[in-house]
Amino acid sequence: MNRHTKYLPVKFAIESLFGLEAWYALKESNHIPTWKKYIEKTLKSIHISIHQTVKYCDEEWIKDVDKTIQDGLDNTKRCKSIDELIAVLAGTLINMSFLQIGLMPHTSQKKVTLRKENWNLNCYRSVVYLQSKEQKEEYFWHKQQRKLGFKEQQKIRSKYLASGSSLLYSEWCEKTTKNQL
Repeated sequence: MNRHTKYLPVKFAIESLFGLEAWYALKESNHIPTWKKYIEKTLKSIHISIHQTVKYCDEEWIKDVDKTIQDGLDNTKRCKSIDELIAVLAGTLINMSFLQIGLMPHTSQKKVTLRKENWNLNCYRSVVYLQSKEQKEEYFWHKQQRKLGFKEQQKIRSKYLASGSSLLYSEWCEKTTKNQL
């Protein structure tokens, strides 16, 4: 185990976002500018993703998101070690996670317990996750393909198309699976 092994989870996540080139750039790297580049790129991708994906939100929330990401980017510029960069990324992502839930709690209490009444964060806004029929079908298709593989999924899809069913593909699969698949 070398000194870069502790960063594997971050490297894998960054590879998932930006591909194999990112993995190789960070693989055995202790080059701060390379790490800064990918940490900044990660934060910017989160920012772009939120603006492209979140269709319904209040103006104050999006301002909080923008500020949180910008603070993370500003803090990244000041980092002088990989550990500092990882800490900035972790702190920014913790803030973003709680903003996604509703708000980042700020407490002056000496001790905060994990009692659920301390963690209801919907006093300013409520989060709603919606799924259209198209998204539901796409998600079903994705999960089924990962589970069965492409060829097996195509066989099932062929049976679905041959059936002439008016059901959605996911509904047909659920019904048919119970009976015969």
